[in-house]
Order: sequence, then C-alpha cells, then structure tokens
Amino acid sequence: MRKWFVLVILVIVVGGAAAYYLEIGVSAQTKRERYITKARNYSSNNKINEAVIEYKNALKVDPAHAESHYELALLLVKKGDVKNAYREMVRATDLDPKLIKARYQLAVMNLLARDLRRASQDLAKLQQQDKDAYETHYLAGQIATLEKQPDKAIEELRAAQRKEPIKGRTLVDIGRVQVSKRDFKAAEESFRDAIAIDGKLATARIALAQLLFVTGSPDKAEEELLAATKADPENEDLLHVLGSFYSRTRQSDDFEKLYQDLLKRKPDSLIARKRLTELALARNDLKKAKDLNEQILKAAPDDIDGKYFRARIYLSEREAQKAADDLAVVTRLAPRFAAGFYYLGQAQLRLGKAADATRSYTKASELLPHWQLPHLGLAQLHLAEGNVDLALDEVGKILATQPKNYAALMISGAARLKKGEADKALEIFKEVARANPKNIAARFNLASAYVAKKQYQDALNQYEEVLKLAPDMIEALGAIAQLHMAQGNTKAAFARVEQARNGSKNLAGINQLLGQISFATRDYGKAIDYLEKALSHNPELTSAYYTIGNAYAAEKRFDAALEQYRKIVSKNPKSIPAFMMIGTIYDRQKQTAKANEAYQKVLAIDQNFAPAANNLAWNYAEHGGNIDVALTLAQKAREARADDPSVADTLGWVYYKKGIYETAIRLLKESSDKFENRNPTVLYHLGMAYYKRDDVALARQTLKKVVALNQTLAEVESAKKALAELGEKR
Repeated sequence: MRKWFVLVILVIVVGGAAAYYLEIGVSAQTKRERYITKARNYSSNNKINEAVIEYKNALKVDPAHAESHYELALLLVKKGDVKNAYREMVRATDLDPKLIKARYQLAVMNLLARDLRRASQDLAKLQQQDKDAYETHYLAGQIATLEKQPDKAIEELRAAQRKEPIKGRTLVDIGRVQVSKRDFKAAEESFRDAIAIDGKLATARIALAQLLFVTGSPDKAEEELLAATKADPENEDLLHVLGSFYSRTRQSDDFEKLYQDLLKRKPDSLIARKRLTELALARNDLKKAKDLNEQILKAAPDDIDGKYFRARIYLSEREAQKAADDLAVVTRLAPRFAAGFYYLGQAQLRLGKAADATRSYTKASELLPHWQLPHLGLAQLHLAEGNVDLALDEVGKILATQPKNYAALMISGAARLKKGEADKALEIFKEVARANPKNIAARFNLASAYVAKKQYQDALNQYEEVLKLAPDMIEALGAIAQLHMAQGNTKAAFARVEQARNGSKNLAGINQLLGQISFATRDYGKAIDYLEKALSHNPELTSAYYTIGNAYAAEKRFDAALEQYRKIVSKNPKSIPAFMMIGTIYDRQKQTAKANEAYQKVLAIDQNFAPAANNLAWNYAEHGGNIDVALTLAQKAREARADDPSVADTLGWVYYKKGIYETAIRLLKESSDKFENRNPTVLYHLGMAYYKRDDVALARQTLKKVVALNQTLAEVESAKKALAELGEKR
C-alpha cells in the first residue's frame, strides 16, 4: 500500500511540475491573448469589474500592448472612472500613435471635458494620419459645434456621413446642429433620415420626439417615443428621456404594460424595473417607486440610476442632504447626465446653496439645451436675486420655441412687474388667463399687477376670482384683507375673512389672518385667542408664535402666559405648541437659555419640527452658539418650510454670520419680498448683508427703509448707526 501511495504522490508532483513547466514555456503574447479573451468574455456579459482585472493581468504580461490599454480605457469609462480611463487612453496613443480609434476616443474625452485646445490637437494628429477618415470629419464637426460654428459643423458632419452612410447617428448630430440654427424643418428631415437608416436608433427617435414637443406637436412626439420603446424596450438610451414625457403622456398605461410584460418574461431585468420606477416617480407614486428601486439597488448596489432614483425619492421626502449626497456621486460618475445635475440643483437650493444650484442648473441646461426645467429653475433663481434681465433671458430661451409656455410666461410677467413694467406684466398675465381661465397663478398675478397700477377694485375682483377657483387659498384672502386695510377699511377686511370661515378647510389660515388683523388694530387679547386657535389646527405656523409673543409683550402679560402654558405641559408633556409658546415668551424676555431649553424639548418630541429648529438656529446664531449647528438646524427648517419667509430670514442671517454674503442676500431678499419689504428686522439683515458685500448704494437704500418704517425696534437704531458709517463711504 505504501508503494502505491508513493507512486500516486510522484505522479501528482511530476504532473504538476510538467504543467508548471508548460506554463513557463508559454509566450508572453499567448498569455496576454488568454487574458484578453477572458476580459472580452466578461465584458460581453456585462461583468465589468472582472473584465478590468483581466485586462490589467494582460498588461502585466505585456505593458506595451496599446490595444489592451485602449480596451481597458473603454471599460473604465463604463465604470465611471474617467480619470484612469483618460490615463489609459493617453498610454494607448503614446504606444501606438497610428491607433486612430484610440486617438479619436481621447479627443472625445477632451471634448466632454470641454478642453477644446487638446481636442483640436488630437484632430490635427488625426488629419495627419488620414484627413478623410470618418472619425476625422466627425470630430471636426463636433469641435465646430462647440465653437458655435454651425455651418462648418454641418459641412464636416455631412462629409463624415458620406464616408459611412449607414451611420444614422451622424444624421442625428446634423439635426441637432440644425435645431441650434432654428432650422426645424431641416432638423426633422435629418432625424427622419436617421430613422430610415436604422429604425431601432433610439437617439434619432428621442431627438425627433423632443423637436416635435418643443415645436408644438406633443402627440406626434409621444408616438415616436412609443415606437422607439416597442422597437427596443431594453435600450438604455431611452431611460430618463421617457420619464420627462410620462407625466404629460396620455399613453403612460401602454408604457407601463410594456415593461410589466418585459419583467414577466425577464424577472431579472433591471431596465424594466428602472422604467417602472421612473413611471412611478412621474405619477408621484412614491411607495411603488421606493419598492422598485430597492430591488434595483439590492441587485446592483452601485447602480447609478438606482442612486439617482433614490435621490429623487429623498427629495420627495424632504431629505435634501441625502439627495444631494447621492446626486453628487451620480453627476461625478455620469458627467453628461442632465437630469442628475438638475435635481442636484433642486437639492442644493433646498439646502440654501443658491450659487451651487445655479451652477448645477446651468450645467443641466448646457447638456440638454431644449429641456425647459433647468431654464425655468435658473429664471426663478435670477428673479429671486433681483437679476431681472437674466431671468428674462432664461425664459426667452423657452418662449423662442414654445411661445405659449405658461410657466415661462408667468416668470416673464413677474420679471416685468419687478422691472416696473406693470403694463407689460398685465398683458402677459391677461394672455395666460385668457388661454386658461382656470389658471389660479395667472389670476393671482394679474391681481398683483392691478395693485401695482393702483387699480384696487380690479385687483379685488381678480382675487375674488381666485377664491372661486381655490376657496381655501389663504394668500388670496390675505391679499384682499390687506387691500381693504391699506384703504383704511379694517371692518371690511375683518368681515371678508370672517365670511370665508364658513365651510373653510383651512381654519388655521383663517384664524391666523383674523389674529393678524386684530393685532394690527391693537386688540391684543382677541389676536392671541385667534392665533392660539390657528395653532391648534396647525402647530407649524411659525409666524403665529411671534405674533402671540408680540401681543403678550404689548400687554406685558408674560408671567400669566407662562403659568398657563406650564399647566398645559404638566398635563401633556408632549404638547409642542405649549413648549413653543414657552420658548417664544422666554425669547421675548431675553432669557435665551430658557428659550433654547424649551425648543430642545420640542425637537426631542419631533426632531423635524421646523419652527423649533428655526428659533433654536436663530438663537445660536444671534447669541453666541455653535454657528455650524445653527446652519444645520436652519437648513432642516428650510427643507420643511421652504416658502416661510421667517425661515428664509433665519437661514440667510446664519449665512451672514458665516460670512457667506451672496447666499445670505438671496435668502434675505426672498424673505423681504414675501414680507412686501415691510419687515424691519429682515430689511435690516438684508441691508447689513449688502453692507458687508460693499454694495454701498443698495445697503443705504435698504437701511433707509428700516428707519422709514419708524418702529421702536433695536434694528432701527442699528440701521441708523450703519447709515452713519455708510455716510463716510462715497
């Protein structure tokens, strides 16, 4: 037995040695080709990481093989590792200067990075090798497009098309240049010619659909997308493009059925789940979107689309920071993905990062020039910052192809109103209202234009029309009350708001208005009663707490009020309104530590309660607390109460304290506009932000408004002091 055992061992050892000897005898070229074959097999099965490893093994054996560097670079691009992909592509061209496809891809990467100088250098080298090659003409066309030379671009692209007439994508690029020239008829012909060459070319149908939509043929656009989807339902190019049409298409059920059927045939299909997720988001079905996307990320944890969808869901759930974190990854790995940048801009805006949001919206608009949402976002940002002409420029880009785009017209009208062009604004709002008599925003803005022209009865009539369409729109009711009070008719204001109480679904808003009118007429007891009723219906009315605090201050009844609210919390230790009022009253008494303690108790009950987060942030910023904690709290409040001017003021003031004056000014201006430039505290903050930015004229103008309001506030004295200092600056 022992002899046999020894014999077996010897056979194994000798066999292993022979195998080792044979491997040693294999040439480097053969080893390299084995690794490359494995890599290509992995790549064809979409196993990118495994393929990358095999290419790296091939390059260990033969570091000078240009083709391996080239193919590895292409895979790294797929992984989103652009930096290393670029390095590998450079290595490929260095090793084999005649490898045209590598030189061409390197030029494309330079173009994507907007490095026209290097792309042009690559083009010159390609022209030296073969000036009439398809790649040479195509690259020249792309460079001319970026250099805004459309005629030259078309000439070069047509030359490329003649070299390889079966390539429909070249016709798509020609069509896109023709769109930039506003030659829509020629563009449509180019897109249709591309489809005739390749009926499954999704990019051609997408481009045609987008053109048809922006030129006023949404039904035809929908037909093209449906045809593209049916022809190739798993085409990645259709992802996200379809999403922008889902919300307005009448055939969304057809799209849904198509992908549900695909999922039945291919239960592991990620693309089917992605399309269904996109459709669910367009329908605002968050639960369904969340369930589907969890399945996507479970199957592929690093999937870019999965992270993008998750960010969209976070935005809907008011988790702006989480959304921003995901979208930062998405835009880094997919730098040509316009939607990623657009929604990143939305997240940044909710976090109070206006400058970052502007950059993100701008990038999205550059990547997809005819997508209206980034232009609308930029226009609204410019309008909020007082850059009226820039806002008009952005909406002008939309109105050039969609003259009846109501969202763009509304911003245009608002911009005209800010410029003091009330007549033009009035005509724009009338146009929108005539085209869509049930457009609430158009009628509301029409009333605002009448107010600007001092046509108060016409304004009242329009506000009443708004209330017929939206009986619970508290902004319209408040505007009516304000108009009556401005004309000295407080009784009419009170009566109209009381009248609205019957059958109203917004009793919180009604009682708040009645409380504000009572406070304005110095009936403080009644004001407190109304405002407490308002808070019983909606505890998150931030300004109601301030007004109640002011009413108690006017009556000097702090101790009695505190005793009352302490009784409430002794019976109900989780009474948020009672703790909020305790904090507010301590704030009025300048007992900041006790106020903060009350707000912290509120946040212990509900960590997302915006008024407590807002007030605590203010106290930290104003009274020597941790400014970074203040910023986090103020951002949390802003996410929950994006339209609250008090919250915008707090966040703006925190940014002021941190020395970030541009962002501070945008938020403070937004707040002041919503307070109709009549809140002295906000005006003082805005004036000081202008002062710190060395904008002497605007600082002086704004601080003078504080003094003119003639209120006995500390801000008035501070404004006078600042004006005296400004007087020395000429």
